Amino acid sequence: MVPVADPPVPDFVKRLQRIDTYAEVEEIMRSSDFMMAGGPERTIFLEDTLIMSEGQRHMELKQLFTPLMSRRALAYYELHLVEPVIRGAISEMVTQRGPDGLVRTDAVPFIKAALTRISASVTGVDGVDTKARTDRFRDLVMLLSTATTGSFSTRPVEIVLQEGRGAMAELVRDYLQVSLDRRVELVRRHRAGEIGLEELPRDVLTSMALQDDLSHPDDGEKIPYVWRQCALFLTGSIKTTSHSLPHVFVHLDEWLRENPQDKLLLGDPEFLHRASAESFRLHQVSPVRFRAAVTDVTLSTGRRVAAGEMVAIHAPRANVQTEVFGEDARMFNPWRTVPAGKQPWGMSFGLGTHTCPGRSLVTGLLNNGDEKHGTHGVAVKIMLALYGLGAELDPDNPPLRPHDSMHDHYDSVPMILRNI
Repeated sequence: MVPVADPPVPDFVKRLQRIDTYAEVEEIMRSSDFMMAGGPERTIFLEDTLIMSEGQRHMELKQLFTPLMSRRALAYYELHLVEPVIRGAISEMVTQRGPDGLVRTDAVPFIKAALTRISASVTGVDGVDTKARTDRFRDLVMLLSTATTGSFSTRPVEIVLQEGRGAMAELVRDYLQVSLDRRVELVRRHRAGEIGLEELPRDVLTSMALQDDLSHPDDGEKIPYVWRQCALFLTGSIKTTSHSLPHVFVHLDEWLRENPQDKLLLGDPEFLHRASAESFRLHQVSPVRFRAAVTDVTLSTGRRVAAGEMVAIHAPRANVQTEVFGEDARMFNPWRTVPAGKQPWGMSFGLGTHTCPGRSLVTGLLNNGDEKHGTHGVAVKIMLALYGLGAELDPDNPPLRPHDSMHDHYDSVPMILRNI
């Protein structure tokens, strides 16, 4: 097995205090003495969203949006959004056999296609209904997603941010504004007694319209508040899974060559839960996270952080700490014994107040999912679908990494489907 390496980081990160032990990262993430921080893109696209707010404001937003990630909502996304996309993609594949009679696909766009409909549904975007409009919507969201973490691009940050602003403007013009207008009208009709609450969509834009929380006084100077909320949910619904999940197919390919007996478990949701969680532990969306101290802080280790100081949290390194996950912590092992009190994916979905609210959508509810009611989670659903078709890496087309990003992800993971 090949051990994972630490991801590269921008030069400015090296000037900050480096926090890379599991204990210190955990302490800071759970502490109310630190607040979210980061590069300018976090303010431009995500200011005053669930991920960047603190204290009372964070609790208000969490209360507003948490119902969108309830067990019932997760099951709906999984059964009514992801599964039809997967079935449609499989139907299309059958017509695309190569000269050798084999059917090929690429795990990266396959995953993004499944997640695009979730992104639209959770946010409340209408009109993502044809292949052309869906493809364009996905491409715009991915441009926006790249901009929200622009500090980790190897291209000039100014260009990345400009592209993100342009993508945001096009999303508003062609998708978001008309979707918001429809929901404002539906809420008006509900308040007039014309339709019941149960007839309203359950999404970000509807929730904000019901609360009359659609604008801020400074909207003329910044990307408007309502679109920043959309930016969070649009990118958050796609980025983590589309970046991290393709790794599991690469890891399992290597694992099964050394442990062929486990090939019989590729249709077992429990084994795939383990494999995907292990992959999420080893591969995080961002190579480093940032927190700023709101007061002078002395950690339990004796480390001091001054008020206003921003520190660099190297969670990927903490996630492979041998003292926590064993001597082979940098290796993929779906049978790993996870220490009590620790999650199998480590800190990849955050900890404390800012734990990713959509984590269960990705990972599912361990030991509490089924085919009829959900939720195995999006990751396992996609793995079950591909492995059910006999998916394996294409030996003639190896996975490709990007050249313009420090993020730990693949641009392409070509696969052959042996059972179609």
